[in-house]
Amino acid sequence: MESEAPRKKKRSKLSKAIDLVLRYWHVGTTSVLFGGMVLGIPFIRLDIWHTLAIATGGSLVFSGIWQSRHWPYQVRGVLALVHVGLLALVHFQHDLALPVLTAVLLFGFFGSNLPGNLRHWSLLHGERVD
Repeated sequence: MESEAPRKKKRSKLSKAIDLVLRYWHVGTTSVLFGGMVLGIPFIRLDIWHTLAIATGGSLVFSGIWQSRHWPYQVRGVLALVHVGLLALVHFQHDLALPVLTAVLLFGFFGSNLPGNLRHWSLLHGERVD
């Protein structure tokens, strides 16, 4: 007797649309913030973009946890928490801002483009968990 493959959890179209808008908003705000840092714009002029980046990033974390209680120990959650941890480093080591933000940017691209089976892989369960 063959075992059934785990079924993927279906998300509503509204949930997907909200997630997409949050993700695009986050990419847009962080792009402006990163570009301003690269161009040497004084941080005081980037403060609103910094606040928006935190708000949209926090919304994405909340959305991930809302979608799945397993999110914190799935690869996607762990990558997001490392992403946030690296950003926290910038608040304590201002001189590392540009290299750390560059690493965070690359880390975000990497995590966002992983196949679903890897993003949903649970480090706790050793398999895909939705």
